[in-house]
Amino acid sequence: MPMEKEQFLEQFSKQALDERISLFLGAGGSCDAGYPTWSSLFEPLAKELKTTIDGSTDYYLLAQYYANTFGRPELRKKINNYINRNKFESPLLNELMEVGFTNIWTTNFDNTIELNYQKRNILINKVFQDADLSNVELNKRINIFKLNGDITNLEGIIATQSDYEKYIDTHHIMSMFFKRELISSTFLFIGYSFTDHLVLDCLSELARYLGESTNCHYTIIKREPKNQYFDYFIDDLEKRYNLRVLLVDEYKEVPQILAELNQKIRNRRVFISGAFRSYEADIERYSHNLAKSLAFSLLENDYRIVNGIGRRFGTHLIGYANEYLAKEGVKDIEKYLIVRPFVGKGEGAITEKRYLREEVISKCGSAIFVFGDRIPNTKSGVMEEFDIACKQHKAIIPIAYPNMISDDIWNKVNESITSYPYLEGLINKLSSKEPIESLSKTIIHVLDSIQDNK
Repeated sequence: MPMEKEQFLEQFSKQALDERISLFLGAGGSCDAGYPTWSSLFEPLAKELKTTIDGSTDYYLLAQYYANTFGRPELRKKINNYINRNKFESPLLNELMEVGFTNIWTTNFDNTIELNYQKRNILINKVFQDADLSNVELNKRINIFKLNGDITNLEGIIATQSDYEKYIDTHHIMSMFFKRELISSTFLFIGYSFTDHLVLDCLSELARYLGESTNCHYTIIKREPKNQYFDYFIDDLEKRYNLRVLLVDEYKEVPQILAELNQKIRNRRVFISGAFRSYEADIERYSHNLAKSLAFSLLENDYRIVNGIGRRFGTHLIGYANEYLAKEGVKDIEKYLIVRPFVGKGEGAITEKRYLREEVISKCGSAIFVFGDRIPNTKSGVMEEFDIACKQHKAIIPIAYPNMISDDIWNKVNESITSYPYLEGLINKLSSKEPIESLSKTIIHVLDSIQDNK
């Protein structure tokens, strides 16, 4: 039975936060960038063969017939002409890139994915033949695996039935690598019709060997009310290939669903802003106690902590978060504690630090503010982070501390409390005057209410 949207968002967001996800992008995922679907790509070829395309068309076989009739060089020429003429930005890919996939697999020849990452100045590894796998740096770049080859190497593209039949020999290691990732990662299939055998054969093989231990994957597919076999097709995907299916009426719904997914992921990441210079015993003691209580409470409730290592309080927070994760036996600490120092050099230091702050805060749903030194003629980093969080429409949670920036932020928020509905009736509990354990519980309550309402 197909999934409900909320079920999909809840389940896949958890996989994303655990960084166990991969993306599989089919031809339908490049449509909004101006690239053709497999149907529109091969339709002119079908006309030349005096035949037509329908839901049962085998595109590898159609391409084979075309190559047999007009020659393989002519087939490559036609594919190149249709694909190499578009370089449009893709709204769908913009949302997909926000999800945080580090490994992307595709059967597309085009460079839509690469172009969109390049626009963001994000480094990639492009892999489209076995020899490329030796250069994969899994933890340093976005890896784009192109199962059918790449338009820059027309000689090596997989387009015909003959190419497909030789695939296990020409791309043996690539095929093995794909199967390994299907076992170890949770895939989201977007724009993929599951009508060719390249992916289904891999899923089928794993199902035969692994049985009920087969990993669960997800896909978003458009309903086909006129297709009498559609319900059986969806049922088959779920039962034989362990694919969870979310149905939409129109493909234009997909970017919006992904936007909701991204918001759900962001809402689990909490940016904590706080710094001070004083070595006085009272503030030092309070900082340690608050950092420990806050770190433990957030991690116990499955929130991720994001911090820029603010002076003193930042180091306290990071230390106690590491303590909690070590006690829980967590090895992948960076999944739960994301530390991004805001540093800059030379004349452009201020601009560079601002950019880093904007990037880090943009990945979070909420921001907590505490401490912050009031220094004449100097803008506090805590206040700058507050300004950024407001401009990015993040949920703001200030902790009032006497004679510090967070007290100023608390007063600003309190003066316009109707703009912060999640704090109404709770703002007075967000103060250093409150017992620390009670304060932490209030913060968790606020964060949970934001989760429920977004």
